Amino acid sequence: MNDLSQFSRSQMERFQRHFSLDGFGIEAQAKLLNSRVVVIGAGGLGAPILTYLAAAGVGTIEVIDHDVVDRSNLHRQVIHSEGSIGEPKTASAAAVMRGLHPEIVIHEHREPITAANALELINEADIVVDGSDNFTTRYVVADACEIADKPMVSGSILRFAGQVSLFWAGHGPAYRDLYPEAPDAGEVPTCAQAGVLGVLPGVIGSIMATETIKFLTGIGETLLGRVLIYDALDASFREISLHPDPERVPVTSIGADVAGLGGFSEDAPAAAAAPAAPVAQAPAAPAPDAVEQPESEPAADQPADVEDLDFNPFTGDPKLADELTPKELRELIDAGAIGGIVDVREPWEHQMGTIEGAVNVPLRDLWADDAGVSGLEDDAGRPVVLYCKIGVRSRQALEVLRQRHPQAQLRNLIGGYELYRQL
Repeated sequence: MNDLSQFSRSQMERFQRHFSLDGFGIEAQAKLLNSRVVVIGAGGLGAPILTYLAAAGVGTIEVIDHDVVDRSNLHRQVIHSEGSIGEPKTASAAAVMRGLHPEIVIHEHREPITAANALELINEADIVVDGSDNFTTRYVVADACEIADKPMVSGSILRFAGQVSLFWAGHGPAYRDLYPEAPDAGEVPTCAQAGVLGVLPGVIGSIMATETIKFLTGIGETLLGRVLIYDALDASFREISLHPDPERVPVTSIGADVAGLGGFSEDAPAAAAAPAAPVAQAPAAPAPDAVEQPESEPAADQPADVEDLDFNPFTGDPKLADELTPKELRELIDAGAIGGIVDVREPWEHQMGTIEGAVNVPLRDLWADDAGVSGLEDDAGRPVVLYCKIGVRSRQALEVLRQRHPQAQLRNLIGGYELYRQL
């Protein structure tokens, strides 16, 4: 409908470049204004998605995120700022969106999307945009969209690569045609473990916003049936074709196979470090055992007295009671009060530098057999200390050993070898 009467004067001024755009015009702009979009996540991907959808003139946006803004978010979640640290991400994002489009209607949902509430949360959506960062949420959203017959724009990022696609069961492939089954817990690293280039969410999130606008307005060719993969290191895009699996059983329940994968806590209001989404077939996608990147440089503004840190400077996780700082580990070593030291990194990492006296038992081997770990039955109560690069794989190893040897004295080296070698 080529009718300007539904736009306010400020909207007519704001969207005049769209009005004059051949193949878009007033009609497409009106479709955006009358659309309702549900966006999962107001983090790295959510930042450009929410910014550009609001600025483009989407009339109603529902944003779902139960986290609060943390300083470690700011290198990539550019919809937030220092002034919004500690605020709910939905509130911080909503303020920016209203600044771009004051007439926009925003509904904030400060809760995780779960199997129990997913269908209700997406019920009125014209399209769902999934910018979540963990497998549990990703499968819950995908299953709910398939059951409710909702199109879903999906994106994921990790390290230097990302991917985007549009899924819509019954009209083309669905998410489970690409990922039929959820991975095992710990199989794919988190962004906190492996890192992510700060600008990468801007690239992938902007493409996700573009695909959303194309779908809502009916312009161009969407990514339905195609997966677009971007590699930032060599500035390349490639795509793979995707077709519905005729033998796949349609989804009838939500997230039935993702229990225990993590991603959010039903009891906690915020998840500090949730597993990142997969980057299927991307050049930089990790192997199952490649849990962290090789070497990384320490932060330039790292405090001089890092021994007093009560959190892991690489992940932001708080120091737990069963963790040691490098200083505490050295004191135990000097006192001869260590039952054993285990390096759970890969052999090539171990060869590049290690803590004196440590034995190398890679995490992937320890999952199957912990025979190489000595000191688990130390009668003197001397702890076995586990470490990796930044303290994440070793935390996984500690939990595995704790289940098998509940009486063992186990400690994780906070910050891992990366922090230890700096001091």
